[in-house]
Amino acid sequence: MRLSKEKRFLYTRIAILLTTAGWIGAALAGLKGYPLWYGGFVLCFWVSFGLLNYHARSSFWLALKRPALFAVLFSSLACVLLLMDMFGLSTHIWFYPIYKGWGLLFVWLVIYPFGGLSVLELFHFLARCLGETLHLKERSTQKWQMYFDILEHILFLLMIAVIILGATWISGQIVVLLAASIAVLWILAALIKMRFHINDLGQYLLIIILAVMHGVLSHWLPHTIAREWVGLDASFLNLFALGLPLWVWIGSFLFTLVPLRLWMFLALYSEVK
Repeated sequence: MRLSKEKRFLYTRIAILLTTAGWIGAALAGLKGYPLWYGGFVLCFWVSFGLLNYHARSSFWLALKRPALFAVLFSSLACVLLLMDMFGLSTHIWFYPIYKGWGLLFVWLVIYPFGGLSVLELFHFLARCLGETLHLKERSTQKWQMYFDILEHILFLLMIAVIILGATWISGQIVVLLAASIAVLWILAALIKMRFHINDLGQYLLIIILAVMHGVLSHWLPHTIAREWVGLDASFLNLFALGLPLWVWIGSFLFTLVPLRLWMFLALYSEVK
């Protein structure tokens, strides 16, 4: 049965209210020490902000209207985050007290990919609030864009190669140092590269800062209490910046920029002009 415009509007607002209550309740449960909070948090957050961003054709719109393309985005994001998680587990940077064996499938197929998609929806929401749009633009007169396109691709592939190396073969502080160094270089290159696809530099920096801070406060902070995911000492990565370990900041930037990169260069490839 086809719903009227008024009913669609009403049901959408009800769904937004329910899922907003869901992610807020899950976050509060995590802050109260409930160890299974994060899955409900990221799923409700993704749906809630996906509905708010629906007309921007974000990942939630993609899931409903372009399921094949969403499957490519989802599987790509899940694979990259799986490799990063295996790297962290193999190099003993973090572990999961309650997820073992088959339970890790929930981590790899739900928690991480939908966590990344929820951050992507937040980025869309912040951009829309500030009047910004995410579109690929080809500016042939700017040679710097071509240089950073190539550099970012090389650093991203190199970062993934080192992560695979640490996840499957070599573990220890050397590979952690190498992966962290390349990750920082890739973050810088990705920030500069994506700048070419954003109109206003000030708004762009504000969106990035807000998204990263949100990741630190809502994705990481409750884990320190609920201990669904537990971080360990990581040598030099335990150097503190604004009261938080360096590896938390690197991880938050990766969790923000990797989904955005895959979105812009997989889901929006047809809009290059």
